[in-house]
Amino acid sequence: RLFGWVVSLGSILAGIIGVSNIMLIIVRDRTREIGIRKALGATPASIVGMILQEALVITGVAGYLGICIGVFVVSRLRGIEEGYFRSPEVDWRVAFAALVVLVLSGLLAGWMPARRAADIHPVEAMRV
Repeated sequence: RLFGWVVSLGSILAGIIGVSNIMLIIVRDRTREIGIRKALGATPASIVGMILQEALVITGVAGYLGICIGVFVVSRLRGIEEGYFRSPEVDWRVAFAALVVLVLSGLLAGWMPARRAADIHPVEAMRV
């Protein structure tokens, strides 16, 4: 059980780093768009919300697909009776909790790039 927790936490930390990097790249690529939005009156909160929504979609879709693939793999392993794999099954409460933790982690990972996007000055964004 301890090994499972360590692997899970390591996977979540790797995912946070990955989502954060993806969001930083998105912010860098869309600097001009963000500058135009701010020049037209977008508030920092709306910019942060936009970036966090993207992080939410990325982590939510990836988490859902991961759960679907996991359920498929477990259903294929149901007949195996060796070692640690004695009639494996999916606990849906754990799967739902994992999805919630994943989405919250994704929002946490998107927070820093979102704040960075909100701090972009419109005039400097047009120069890029």
